[in-house]
Amino acid sequence: MSNVKLFTAIYIPETPFVNGVLKPSKAKKYNFELLESNKIADTLYHFIYKKNDKQIHSFYFIGDLEDELERYLFVENNDLYDEFVSQFWGGGERYWESGMDTYLDVDNPKDVLGELNKVYNDRFYEEDEPSPTCHIFGQQMWHSNAYIIANRTALIELREAIDVALIHGEKRITLFPSDDEGYHLFVKCVEDDFEWKALEMPYHDRECYVPDETVNLPPYKVFKKYKRFFS
Repeated sequence: MSNVKLFTAIYIPETPFVNGVLKPSKAKKYNFELLESNKIADTLYHFIYKKNDKQIHSFYFIGDLEDELERYLFVENNDLYDEFVSQFWGGGERYWESGMDTYLDVDNPKDVLGELNKVYNDRFYEEDEPSPTCHIFGQQMWHSNAYIIANRTALIELREAIDVALIHGEKRITLFPSDDEGYHLFVKCVEDDFEWKALEMPYHDRECYVPDETVNLPPYKVFKKYKRFFS
């Protein structure tokens, strides 16, 4: 039986990695207990930490053994995420979310390596490959048209995001408008019995439609696996 969880990568090139163990600068302050440590390959380690009877999985991924800067930690998205990653900030250390999200089966570590290699390689674009540019124009009011205008790169990434959402329920990707000010697009697949009447309508012309905030659910509250982004 699979045990699939959503992971987000943080970039941690400054965090010491000694004898197969990460040494974040604020480990003592946040006091996470390392329960399990498993070397899957020279470029991948699996760690399970615990705090207050809750566990959080992480995978330390080395993108390039010869490049000390290519160091990432894929962290499980759960209630411990924000506190866990805070260990890696301060005392000369910094971390950044690298824009890599993926679903991993923590009970099948051999499959994890292949998936992370794919996610890592997919984040790079060829010199002649354009960035994923996409303009999304929603409905102004009922019966109005909606439009997606995008280049091929963006449409392929959107198609892949939809495929992931169909399997796992949710997916986030990064796209760019023509001014290169990137944004996140969140995709959600809901069940057939979803309470559509509880969700606010997508119309954005406020002269025609104003959502009732006491009744209508804003779209971001539908996302459960990405809820920490909206808290």
